[in-house]
Amino acid sequence: MAKVQFYRFIVALCGVIGVGMQIYQDGFGMLLYYTVISNILVFSFLFYLIGWEGKNGSINHSSKLLRSKGAVTMAIMITAVVYHFMLAPLAEPHAYWNIRNFLVHYIAPIGFILDTLIIDKKNSYRWFDPLTWTSFPLGYFAFAIFNGMVLQLPIPGAKDSPYAYFFINVNKFGLQKVLINSLIIASAYVVGGYLLLLVKKLVGANCKETVR
Repeated sequence: MAKVQFYRFIVALCGVIGVGMQIYQDGFGMLLYYTVISNILVFSFLFYLIGWEGKNGSINHSSKLLRSKGAVTMAIMITAVVYHFMLAPLAEPHAYWNIRNFLVHYIAPIGFILDTLIIDKKNSYRWFDPLTWTSFPLGYFAFAIFNGMVLQLPIPGAKDSPYAYFFINVNKFGLQKVLINSLIIASAYVVGGYLLLLVKKLVGANCKETVR
């Protein structure tokens, strides 16, 4: 347990440092990025989990926490996947090859995903969980589009500011296309959620007793 706690603390610390560097260097407008929000979600959950496990034992004895952790896993997984395949190819070398970028887009996300895959109990999720997990990214997309169209809060470093990402830029693509883009990503998110569900039926810790 001590080794697991230490590992989770290191992953959380990577998230804290990465987000801290983002905000320190570019301001609180960075909080409008999905990447930053999902990393905050990750390290906040990990710190809570470390404290919870200190009092109650392994997360593998709590079905509710395991399912919540699945939601957090998917939230940070989309950060890594969307960035690597959609945004990284467009990034300037100096914006890609730096420690803060790797901390929030690769190190913290992959660290958390591996935690879920390897340490968490097998067969932890219910069939409908991947559907409910989409509420987080859909909520973000709704807010991000609202910000771009109405609030127009500036986003540091975003070429499409006040839109955080090019694929939700209503001015460039139109609202219908942006909604289609969001639904495509949400659909891929659901598929990814069910893939996680299937993988967790085969991979993870063996633990028969669970307190619900």
